[in-house]
Amino acid sequence: MQSKTSFFNMALFKKNISRTWIAGLLYFVLLLLMLPVYFVINTANINGDDWYTRLGYTMEMRLYEHMSSIPTTFLAIIISIIVTGITFWYLFNRRDNYMMHSFPVSRRSLFFTGILSSLTVSLLPVVLVSVIMTIAAAARGCSGLVCIWYWALIVAVSTLLFTAIAIFSLMISGQIVTGIIFYFIFNFLYLMMEIAFRLTASILIWGLSETMNGIQYKIWTPVLYIPDKAKVLSNIVMDDNYTQVIHFDHSFMGGDILAIYAVAAIVIIIVSYQLYRFKKLETVLDFIAVPFMKPVFSVGMSFFISMVAGAFISGMVEALTPLSYDTKFGIAIISALILGVIIYFATQMLIEKTLRVFCAKKAFHCGIYSLAALAILLCMRLDVIGIENKVPALKDIEWAGIENDYTMVFTDEMEIEAFRQMHQNFLTDKKELRNINYNYPDVDGKTFSIRYKLKNGDIVIRSYPVINTEASVVSSEYLAATQPILDFVNNPGRIKEHVIGNIWNNCEVKSMDFGIVIDVPETHDYYMEYTEFDELSTKEKKAKFKRVYDEFLKDVDAGKVFQQSFAGYDYQYDANQKTTLYNSFDFVIKNPDVLYFSDSDTFYDNDYGTSGDVLHEQSIYVELNTDCTNTLKALKDEGFYSDEKDLITNYDFSRKYESYGYSDSDDYVYEDPDGDLAPWD
Repeated sequence: MQSKTSFFNMALFKKNISRTWIAGLLYFVLLLLMLPVYFVINTANINGDDWYTRLGYTMEMRLYEHMSSIPTTFLAIIISIIVTGITFWYLFNRRDNYMMHSFPVSRRSLFFTGILSSLTVSLLPVVLVSVIMTIAAAARGCSGLVCIWYWALIVAVSTLLFTAIAIFSLMISGQIVTGIIFYFIFNFLYLMMEIAFRLTASILIWGLSETMNGIQYKIWTPVLYIPDKAKVLSNIVMDDNYTQVIHFDHSFMGGDILAIYAVAAIVIIIVSYQLYRFKKLETVLDFIAVPFMKPVFSVGMSFFISMVAGAFISGMVEALTPLSYDTKFGIAIISALILGVIIYFATQMLIEKTLRVFCAKKAFHCGIYSLAALAILLCMRLDVIGIENKVPALKDIEWAGIENDYTMVFTDEMEIEAFRQMHQNFLTDKKELRNINYNYPDVDGKTFSIRYKLKNGDIVIRSYPVINTEASVVSSEYLAATQPILDFVNNPGRIKEHVIGNIWNNCEVKSMDFGIVIDVPETHDYYMEYTEFDELSTKEKKAKFKRVYDEFLKDVDAGKVFQQSFAGYDYQYDANQKTTLYNSFDFVIKNPDVLYFSDSDTFYDNDYGTSGDVLHEQSIYVELNTDCTNTLKALKDEGFYSDEKDLITNYDFSRKYESYGYSDSDDYVYEDPDGDLAPWD
């Protein structure tokens, strides 16, 4: 037997390996299938006539693309807790616990030998598969084999970190099940705390109803942060027609992040060892085996669960009856405090494994917790840290955007500053704006959103309820706060730049359609008919489309289309239906030399697409009305329709539609027997 002061014990190491090798073998098989086997199968026809070869992919591109898609942390987080849990299983069985600690082996040897054996079983499959993958890739003629080993490095550091967190979780618990639960709680603790605050804020705090959409993964949640910040990056650029590779580059991201996590893992291991050194044997089967973690757990559970539950209770009450901002917050605070006390004593019962937890000492601790919780909730109500008034500084903003009836995103510095000033002006009278729906329950309205994309990657989202500015009962203060927003977005220049798009004044009109409703009375059916102009050449058709487009821009300048308001959908519904045309009108604009900037895709952080055509063109759908005289005249002059009877408003269409026995809710599509007409629904 080796010395009790040794860090490593070979007999114990072999024993640990004998109990965990099967997990390592299964892990090896999984990695083998995901890396070399899948890669070889996927590139089997690389010298033939496969799709990738025709696009111009090289084997290096295929390799980098393959390695960039293989998961890292999602494998490591599972294997780490499995192997570590099996290795330290003896800590959670009373008989095994006393037996292991009666042997002439120090806790130091037990601890560090356990770590070494766990890492051996977890990392050896990664190394072996990386070797096999390197051989397979080299045999396929790949260069850039270093990407395989950078992937292996990411997995290795992730495994080290998750093993450290697993050991810490097992050291603070006396039960294997709760140890595993704590493991996943610790890995997602920061994210869960952030979600709890965001949920509460989305219900209670003015302007933050969409705050759940702004979650950005932080360094405190490594299982999600590492794949985003530390990875093999493969960038393959295709031509405009997506038929040929024109550029390829790659990089290895996140080396500094991996170094930070490696240091953090070592620190956690050292802390875990100190916990193990002083861990009492009789804490086996205790819910929490470390005394200092008991109040942390009970207070944390009480506060976060009660805070979210209190907000939901307030939200449910508001759904039943209108509440002022202060009343809603008051209900949330009272509910949270009551629930917090209940949950506090419930967790004490769970920790102490007894119902006898009601005593003066615990009541005093509960009182301290309640005061602290009250202080935090009041700070949220009083907006102590200025969340409600936050408007990012100009130097920090990459773009600013607004979404109402249409979406606009501003990247020009002057426009961003004007937008910021407009937002700040809106926030000057929060007292009335907070209670706008409560004070004017009979005035229709909606909600609009503001987003800022910051240069550091963060997104600031605000969402505000508003009411119809044309209502006679609204105050002058409300108009002063809201009307500038409508004036800003209804500016014809901004409409053309951001609703139609950045190529509005330098584009060709690729296609244009105007639908005429054709009535089929004998079958009580309708269909939409489009003039195709098949007798014209492509050049002649584009010239015709351009003439209509130019007249359409005149209607935009006159404020006839794409106008936004804060009125709800039902405001002057009948009057609007009598002027809005049911006839469909859409066109596609394109500039092959300029990338189309999609305001909506940028606002919602969506990819524009991979096709070159998608990046250079855009389909514009327009809801015309009877006031669009320039557009309608041009459509008639150019032969899209021939008679005023071809125009039909939504109101007239609905009356005709209902006369045939259909309701507005019916999902009806005309089946064209000839197959040459576009159906409508």
